[in-house]
Amino acid sequence: MLIKSTAIQRLLRENPMLKERRFGLPYVGARLDKEEFNPTVQKIADAIDFYGYQVRDNNIVNHPDINLGDGNPMKSLPFPPAIEEMKKSLDEGNMYQYPYTEGDDKIRKELLKYIEQEGFINTEPYEYDDIDDKGLSIHNITFLPSTSITFNIIVNIISKPGDVILVPGPSYGLFTIRAERAGAEVEIIPLEKEDNYLINPDKLANTIDEINNSLQRVYNRRHGYVPRVVAFLNANPNNPTGKVMGEKQTELLTKISQVCLERGVFVIDDMVYRDITYDENNIAKPIATIPGMFRNTITLFGLSKSYGMASLRAGFLIADEIIIREVINRIFQEMDSSPDIVGRALMGAFNSSPKRNEAYQLYFQDLRKKYQQKFNILKAFTSGINSITNEKEKIKTLKTIEKYIKNKEKLNILLKGLPYTKFPENLEPESGFFAILDFTELKGKNYKGKPIKTEKDLLEFFYHSNRIRFLIGQSISWPYQEELVGRVTFAHEDKELINALTLMNESLQEIVNENSYEIRLNRLEDQEQMAKIKVNSWQKTYKNIIDEQYLNSLNIEEQTTKYIASFDDYKNCVLVAINKENNQVIGYSCFDSNEKEEYNADCEIVSLYIDPNFTNKGIGTSLFRETIKYLKGYNKRNMLIWCLKENKNALEFYKKLGGIKTLEKLAKIGNKVYPEYGIIFDINKFNQ
Repeated sequence: MLIKSTAIQRLLRENPMLKERRFGLPYVGARLDKEEFNPTVQKIADAIDFYGYQVRDNNIVNHPDINLGDGNPMKSLPFPPAIEEMKKSLDEGNMYQYPYTEGDDKIRKELLKYIEQEGFINTEPYEYDDIDDKGLSIHNITFLPSTSITFNIIVNIISKPGDVILVPGPSYGLFTIRAERAGAEVEIIPLEKEDNYLINPDKLANTIDEINNSLQRVYNRRHGYVPRVVAFLNANPNNPTGKVMGEKQTELLTKISQVCLERGVFVIDDMVYRDITYDENNIAKPIATIPGMFRNTITLFGLSKSYGMASLRAGFLIADEIIIREVINRIFQEMDSSPDIVGRALMGAFNSSPKRNEAYQLYFQDLRKKYQQKFNILKAFTSGINSITNEKEKIKTLKTIEKYIKNKEKLNILLKGLPYTKFPENLEPESGFFAILDFTELKGKNYKGKPIKTEKDLLEFFYHSNRIRFLIGQSISWPYQEELVGRVTFAHEDKELINALTLMNESLQEIVNENSYEIRLNRLEDQEQMAKIKVNSWQKTYKNIIDEQYLNSLNIEEQTTKYIASFDDYKNCVLVAINKENNQVIGYSCFDSNEKEEYNADCEIVSLYIDPNFTNKGIGTSLFRETIKYLKGYNKRNMLIWCLKENKNALEFYKKLGGIKTLEKLAKIGNKVYPEYGIIFDINKFNQ
C-alpha cells in the first residue's frame, strides 16, 4: 500500500527550518536559485542569525533583553505634514478605489518638484513632450512599501545569475543577503581607516576591474554572456558608520560616480538616513544631482529612519524611465500596486511647498540636536565625561545622566568610561543613530573561566552577564577581522539608554575584576572577615532604613562568635569571594537548600553581602551566579530571596537578574518590624 505524506509533512520536508519555533528574528532566508550563499555573505547571515535568534532565550517575554542592535529611530512624533496628508486622504472618502500601479500622478508630480528642488537633473533626457527643463518627468518616479522591497526589485531587474553587486563594508548586512537571495553575487569593498572610512575611487575602480577580469576568465561566455559587476551600493549616510558625503565632498562623489559610469556599473544611492545628517550645511548629496550622472543612478528615499514613520513602510525610487517601467511591471505582477496611503504620506513629507520646508526646518533642527545629545550620553559612558569638550554640552549630558543615576559613587565609576572599550579612531557618527564600539582589548580576557576570543564570544558574554545584545562586526562586514567590534544604537529613550550602558559597564567591571578574586566555599578562618563585612554592610546599607540604635549595637566580635559556632552546620552552604592580592574576604552569600513550602519555593538565598569598599564591581552578581550553580546541583528550581522594602538598590539588583516580586511579610529586627518583599527566581531559566 502506498503511504502518502500529508500536505504539511511535505511542506516540512521541503522547508525543514519551519519545524522550529523561533524567538526573535525570523529565518534570514536562502538564495531563490537554491545555490549556497558565497562564504562572505554566509558569514553575515550567520552573524545576524546569531544576534537575532541564537543568543536569546525563551524567557524574553517575562525578562526582556536589552537590544542595542535594533534599527528603530528615536521615539518621536511623525513628521506633521506627512500625517496631515494621510488624514486628508482618509477624509476625501476615496479609500474604496484601487490605486494605480505606478502611483497617483498627483503624488508623483509633488515628489518630482521635491527632487528638483534638491538638485536632481538629467542632462541626457528622452524626447517626450512632458520632459521638463530639468530633463525629468513623473515617469522617473514610483513608490513602494519600504526601500528594502525596492532594493530587492532593483537587484532582480539589473542582474542576471553570476552578476556582482558591490557593497561597502561596513554596511547594512541584510542588503547583502537580499542581493544574493535575488540571484546576484555580492562582493564587499572595505571602507578603510586610511581613507577616513569613505570609498576610495581608485580602489573602487581597481576592484571593479579585477572582478570583471576574473569573471571574464572563468566564464568565457559559456552561458551566452559573461557576468560582470552591475551595481555599486552607495549608502549615504553610511549605516553603520554615520559617515556623510555632502556638498563638501562633491569632488569625491563625482569621482565615485564617474568610475561607475565609465565601467557600466549602476550606482544604487541609498539616501534613507539623509535628513538626519547632523551638519545641516552638509546634508548627504544625491549623486543624481551631479550633471551627467542621473541615468546611471538609482536613488532610494524613505520615511522610516528620519521621519519617525518606520511602522508605515514607505519609500520611493528615482531612476531612468526604463528602470521605472520595469519596476512598475514587477509591482503589478507581484503585488498589484502600492498602497495609496503610502504615497500620500510620501507626498506630505517630500514636497517643495514653503509650508513643508518650514516644518522641515523646525522638525529636523530639533531631531538632529536630540540625536547629538543622545550620542553625547553614549560618548560619556564610553570615553568618559571629559571626552565631551564642549562645556555646555558636557554639563547638559551630566545633568541628564544624574537624573537617572542617583548614587554618586556609582556615577563616578560610570563616567570614567567603559573598560576595554573605545570608539574606532576618526569614526564618531556624523549622522543617524548608530555607533561602532571597539572591544578588541577584551580579546583573551576571561568571563567565568571562558575566554573571549571571537565576536560571538563577545556577544555571549554581554548577553549572559546582563542580557545585552548588539550587532557584531561580522554582521555589518567590518573590514578588520582581527578586531572585536559592535554596532550599537543610541536612539533609545534616555532612561533606557543610560540603563543599558550602566549594565554594559557592570558586565565589563566583572571582566576587570574576574582575575582579581575567586569564589569558593567558606573556611573557618574566614568567619571574622565575614562578620566584619556583615556589620559594616548593614550599618552603611540600612542607615535611615533600620533603627539607628539597633545598627549601632551590631558588634563584629559577637557576630564572629556566632559564625564560628554555626560553622559546622553551614560550611557547605556559604560561598565567599576572596581577593587574590591579600587573601581577604570581600563578599559572601549563604544559601539554604531546604523546602520553603509555605512560599512555593524549594531553596533560598539567606544573605548576600559585599564589603562596602568593593561594591559596583560585579562581585555580587558573581556570587549570585555561583550560588545558583550550587542550587542547580541540588536539582532546585524556585529560589526565594527576602529583601527589605526600603532597600531600593537591592530590589533593582534582583529585578535585573530576573527576580519576580511575589510575596510580602513583616520582619522583626531588634524591637521593630519592617516590611519585606519575597522575590522568586526560576533558576532553571537563569542564564549562566
